[in-house]
Amino acid sequence: MNKMLIIEDDEDKLKILEDFINNEFPGYDIATARSYNSGLKSVIKGSKSYEFILLDMSMPNYDVSPTEPTGGSPESFAGSELLAQMKLRGIKIPTIVVTMFDAFGDNSSKVSLSQLVEKLADQFRPTFRGSVYYNPAEDGWRASLKTLINDIRAEIQ
Repeated sequence: MNKMLIIEDDEDKLKILEDFINNEFPGYDIATARSYNSGLKSVIKGSKSYEFILLDMSMPNYDVSPTEPTGGSPESFAGSELLAQMKLRGIKIPTIVVTMFDAFGDNSSKVSLSQLVEKLADQFRPTFRGSVYYNPAEDGWRASLKTLINDIRAEIQ
């Protein structure tokens, strides 16, 4: 069975992404992680088994739990840091960033989505395969995501 990983802390977005994968690409075993740390652990543990990853850019450091009720402070560039850790460890699972934000960071560190995508492409290609601007009120993200996943799948076969 084909396996893929979704690293996403927003419950609604995670459910919609899972439904999208199940409808468009049936037969995938979908693993999920809810924070930077659990995402990194999943990537390391599954480095040989995941076909691709859908990665959120902004997420907390830790999973929300009784001992960590907020998951820690949200990190604007957690997805970028996770890609850096993958590169450091030589993990080359094709990764697509799926984000609801069009800008990241604050004040002097603020960057637009297009600036961020350019930076990620420079630093993390061929692992980084592109980004999708997710808006639950629109359907355009679905076609973009489907194209990126089909491109990855075509390479694998």
